[in-house]
Amino acid sequence: MSDTSPQMQKKQLEILFSKTLQERFLIGTETINFGRTLIESSIIQATPQISELDLRIEVLKRCYSSVFKQEEIELIISSYKNYYLRKSKIEKIRP
Repeated sequence: MSDTSPQMQKKQLEILFSKTLQERFLIGTETINFGRTLIESSIIQATPQISELDLRIEVLKRCYSSVFKQEEIELIISSYKNYYLRKSKIEKIRP
C-alpha cells in the first residue's frame, strides 16, 4: 500500500537518480542508520535499563529474524556474548 501518487514517485526517483553514486550511497547509509536508531529507541523506551549487549541482541532479533534461521540467530548471539565477555575482561585489566 502506498499513499504516494505515481507522479510524486516519479519525481522522487528523478531527484534520487540526479545524485551521484556517492550521494546515493550516503543517503542509503543515513536511512539505514536512522531506522536502526528508531528501533533502538523503541527498545530502550520499553526497557530503559537494558544493557548494551541485550540491546544489540534485541535489534538483531527485530531486524533479522525473518532473514536468518533461528540457529543462525543463536550463533550470532553467542558471538555477541563472547565479544562482550572478552571486552569486559580487557577493560578490567586496562588502567
